[in-house]
Amino acid sequence: MAKQLLVDFYGCDDTALNNIDVLAAVVRKIVDKIDSVIVEESYHLFKPYGITYVAIIAKSHVSIHTWPEKNTIALDIFSCDDDLPHDFVDELKEDFHAKEYQMNMVQRNV
Repeated sequence: MAKQLLVDFYGCDDTALNNIDVLAAVVRKIVDKIDSVIVEESYHLFKPYGITYVAIIAKSHVSIHTWPEKNTIALDIFSCDDDLPHDFVDELKEDFHAKEYQMNMVQRNV
C-alpha cells in the first residue's frame, strides 16, 4: 500500500548541511524522480546550525534533517505508491558530498 525509504548519509561536507537552497534543490530532484509534485514546503534553521526541511507531496512527504556537528543527513521519503524507486540514491550521495550512506526500505501496511 505504501513504502518509506530511509537513508542516512555520513561524512557530508558543509555544502549541504547548512544550505537550505541545496536541500530544496535535492528535494525537487527526488520529487521529480518519484513522479510526484510538491504541495507545500516548510523548513527550520536551528541555532547554531542544522536544518529540518519538509515537503508535503501529492504522494505523502519528503523530509531532511541535518546534523552539521556530525556531518550527517537523514532523509525520509514516504510514498503512498506501492512502487517507490530508489535507484537515484547514489546521485543524492554526490549531491550531499557524502562519503557513505545506509538505506532501508519499509513496507507500510496502512
